[in-house]
Amino acid sequence: MKKIMIPSHESLRFVSQADIVYCKSDNCYTSIFLNNGEELLVCKSLKKIAQELDALLFVRVNQSYLINKDCIKLIDKKSKFIELINSQRIPFTITISELLSLISVNLV
Repeated sequence: MKKIMIPSHESLRFVSQADIVYCKSDNCYTSIFLNNGEELLVCKSLKKIAQELDALLFVRVNQSYLINKDCIKLIDKKSKFIELINSQRIPFTITISELLSLISVNLV
């Protein structure tokens, strides 16, 4: 699995993309949430982060969130949120059919 470089003032950190649960944008900053509970802040837009991450693994579900589709635990169709493996609930604004096609889920 490819890694992404996350620069800070003191260091350059290399994180496996599989360890990223989701990313949340806040203007020109993006918080990257890891599966160990750690949060990394980077001075990059979510759009730039999305370009560095594997498009087959990460899905943009609304303007502020990019999620790792392997970390999805539940999709609440009525309330329009996705629950991730860390119990974080992420709202989605795309249609349910678009979401399912982006995460490549076959309905049984």
